[in-house]
Amino acid sequence: MTQQGMDSFAAALPPTSKARVEEGGEAPYMPDTASTRLHRSLKLRLCEGDFAPGEVISIRSMAAQYGTSAMPAREALRWLVTEGALVFSDSRRIIVPRLSRERFHEVLFARRNLETEVSRQAFDALDERDVQILETFDERINTAIAEEDLPSYMRGNHRFHFHIYRRSGSTVLLPLIEILWLQYGPSMRQICTRWGASSIADDYHRQITQALRKGDREAFCRAIEADIEQGMMLLD
Repeated sequence: MTQQGMDSFAAALPPTSKARVEEGGEAPYMPDTASTRLHRSLKLRLCEGDFAPGEVISIRSMAAQYGTSAMPAREALRWLVTEGALVFSDSRRIIVPRLSRERFHEVLFARRNLETEVSRQAFDALDERDVQILETFDERINTAIAEEDLPSYMRGNHRFHFHIYRRSGSTVLLPLIEILWLQYGPSMRQICTRWGASSIADDYHRQITQALRKGDREAFCRAIEADIEQGMMLLD
């Protein structure tokens, strides 16, 4: 398993109390089984762009990477198919779908609306400790951009956004946003590979943390929206 895969698998394990505080609250209960751990890990890797559009993902290879039998790997991959993150290309092959330009715009349109709203809901729950965590994430993102380290950029961007969204406590919008990121991550990784991380280097994350420090909800939401809209501009 790659180091990123190992990190994602570790991140999918039941969190400690410290991790729950840093990630913004308790996650909904899920049975702690091999298939659910594998599903969570693969979700994270897809959101962070660890798989490319068109890439074939086999049950056998996933079972080997994670040291499980074929059954939990099969269950986890089929779960991701039902969520729209993967598709069957035939009876034996599972692939990461390629999003058309139109579909990608639709995903970003939905992200802009849902994520701006969930951020609005999260605003009052974000405190000084959260701002410090977000600033740390942003520093790592800036380093990744400067070093042209795309995997670290993608990972940091995901963690930055979802730290905010989890603080909303939403049990309706957050699962919808996660599904959108499952579809968005691989395609955005491909776009960033083509254009480079510097093409999305406008630091709206800094505007987000500054708005939090000022207690300016509207500026905070505008910065969230502008950050998401950068992805649309790359396709124009």
